[in-house]
Order: sequence, then structure tokens, then C-alpha cells
Amino acid sequence: MRDLYLTSPMMSGPDVTDLQRRLETLGWAPGTTDGHFGPVTVEAVRRLQRAARLADDGVVGSLTRAAVDSGIRATPAESSPSGILALAEARKHIGVRENPPGSNRTPFGRWFGVDGVAWCNIFVSYCFFTAAGVLIADGFPGGRAIGVFKGKGCSYVPTTEAWLRSIGAWVDKAMPLPGDIVIYDWQGDGRSDHIGIVSRSADQGAFLAVEGNAGAGEVVEGKRSLSSVRGFGRIRTPPVG
Repeated sequence: MRDLYLTSPMMSGPDVTDLQRRLETLGWAPGTTDGHFGPVTVEAVRRLQRAARLADDGVVGSLTRAAVDSGIRATPAESSPSGILALAEARKHIGVRENPPGSNRTPFGRWFGVDGVAWCNIFVSYCFFTAAGVLIADGFPGGRAIGVFKGKGCSYVPTTEAWLRSIGAWVDKAMPLPGDIVIYDWQGDGRSDHIGIVSRSADQGAFLAVEGNAGAGEVVEGKRSLSSVRGFGRIRTPPVG
């Protein structure tokens, strides 16, 4: 039996379909059972490999097949209650735009105390604090120099990523859950560029998210590809109030 790798064009065939079906049965969420060994299936394989204490290279060889055969199951993931509340708040503001256009001036910036600046992370901070009482990057060392504003949250995406990692809330690139924080790497250079809140999964390798400072300087809900994602944050801190 051949080994499976992520290639362009993608490897495909009945062996991939069989793998996807088995991964789905075990709870590893490989995406659509379409017979194509794509990024979502690879990430499912990597999660299985980590659970089996194998090298998480996404390659399906003899050891990974043995792990599948052994029936290692995924622990079911659940959406963050705080994230669900933040998502509901975010949806209330879809269509809110900068005023005047191109100014970066928004109600969220005024609330944050720093208006007229890039505001995607400010919007996420607003939604999590207003709806769930969760302060993004609360207590993270560095203060305003790295975008942390006491009692408000964070304005700088790399700091939010670092904080998520530090509290054990970081989720590797995989199909997300509603309420997850999504952090993008548009250029594929390892840098965090943009942030939003996942609203739901879509088709293979895609999902919808609500984001501030998107489109023409507004709050939008749009379809995004997993290929542009750096990772996700699933905040387990319970809602306050």
C-alpha cells in the first residue's frame, strides 16, 4: 500500500477515501470524504499522530496506518461558552463601518480608548469583554508597548497569539468550532496578520468568520480558507456575569 503525502495536485483514490472514513469514525474530523488527500485530512492525520506519539508529519505510512488500525479515538471538542457569547455579540455589529471611510474610527476604538488605528484585534477584544467578561491578554507582560490595555484587552494580533499559547488555548490549524478566535497569516511568512471569530464551518478546508477592519473597513462575515490560517484560540475561561 502506498504512503500518502500532501502534494500538488493532491493524491487521490479509494485508499484516501477509506482513510478519511476511518478517521471520521474515530472522531478526527478529516473534512469531506472526497478521496482527496488535502490540507484538512493532513491536519487530522497530524492530530492522530500526536495522540499516538508519532512524528506529526502528516504522512500516512506503516506506523500511522497501525495507529488508525488500533482505533485511537479523538476526544470530542466543544465550543467555548465564552466564544459563543463573543460570536453572538460580533454578529450584532455586522455592517458597522469606519466613519469617516478609511479613518479607522469606530465605536470599538472609542470604547478601547485608542481610535483611528487598525482595529481587528480591538473588535475581538470588545466582543469577548462585552459579552463574556473575558479580557484578551489580561496580565500578559509588556503592557501598551505590545498592545495590552488594562481593563480593555489587546490591539496587536501577535500578542494575542502569544497569550493564547501561554494559557494553553492555542489550537493548531484544523477545522475550527464556532466561537474560536482565528488568526491569519496572509503571506505565509509565519507572521500573524489579522484576527476574527469563527462563526461556522463550511466545505472542505473553509469556514466562515466575523471580522472587524475587513472589506471596506467594516465588520463582515465572510468565507475563509484554512490555508490562510496560522491557528485558532479556544478560550476556556468561563463567562463572567
